[in-house]
Amino acid sequence: MNTISDQIPNYYELLGIDSTSTASQEEIKQAYLRKVKEWHPDKNLERIEEAEEKTKVLNEAYHILSDPERRKTYDRMLQYTKGKKFGEYINDDAIRNKINKAYPALKKALGNVSELYSIFKDTVNGHYSLDPTHLAMIGGGLLYFILPADFIPDFIPFIGYIDDLAVLTTIMNSLKEELSEYRNWKEKSK
Repeated sequence: MNTISDQIPNYYELLGIDSTSTASQEEIKQAYLRKVKEWHPDKNLERIEEAEEKTKVLNEAYHILSDPERRKTYDRMLQYTKGKKFGEYINDDAIRNKINKAYPALKKALGNVSELYSIFKDTVNGHYSLDPTHLAMIGGGLLYFILPADFIPDFIPFIGYIDDLAVLTTIMNSLKEELSEYRNWKEKSK
């Protein structure tokens, strides 16, 4: 798997904002407007394709960083993956081990994690196309599920998995349409 920086650019750096800062929404907006103005295709006729691509990525950056919830998920992903490959955190063994450690009553509910991981993996490997915002949401959810930095530690019987389940259920509910499209694509590609 590629590194996170190969899949999802560091939007803070792209906008010229220090990623460790607590930039306000207005600062993000102003940085975005400056960069979009700089890279507007009309101002870069000699490299129009690059300018169009850069503008598209800038729009994605603003879309994520201007929304507090998306930004929080994105920040969590950057925090946990800085300089590391996603595969070091999110892989078949990590998903399987976490589900196997769950209590039997939760295993069925946590089975949906496999589907989230599948769409994530197919997108990162270039087999499926998913909006970068949705990819970031799934990646953040999977990281929250796998890494021990939970609100409620997993070693607490039964309750330790409830927060993981809540995060993943929220993601599944938010991406119902995308997951349905993915299931159809998966079925057709068999």
